[in-house]
Amino acid sequence: MSAREYSETLAGVVGAPVLALLNQELIYAVNMWACGHRMSGVTHIVPAVCLCLSIVTVALSYRVWTSVGRGVDDEPAVLESRARFLALLGIAIGAFSSAVILAQWVAIFVFDPCARA
Repeated sequence: MSAREYSETLAGVVGAPVLALLNQELIYAVNMWACGHRMSGVTHIVPAVCLCLSIVTVALSYRVWTSVGRGVDDEPAVLESRARFLALLGIAIGAFSSAVILAQWVAIFVFDPCARA
């Protein structure tokens, strides 16, 4: 596995969950500003950008998976097998993180930024 493939795989494994957490934090920060300025449409920018970046991490992991040979066979102590596993892990975690970002975005459509309990 080359250094480029390793970094692209790490983008899916680590980058996508970090994007989901960053999305949640930025939504809270932008929400207060949007309520104060009566601009609720601004709150949709953060999840749109985070979702696009998360999908890019899935695409990078998919590209690594196809470059090391598609499949899920597990030959013991083979570097390509480990690379395939990490790429598939990056695809799965990236897809799950994208689903989390999408679920957080749906909440923005449902609730008003100025709604307080």
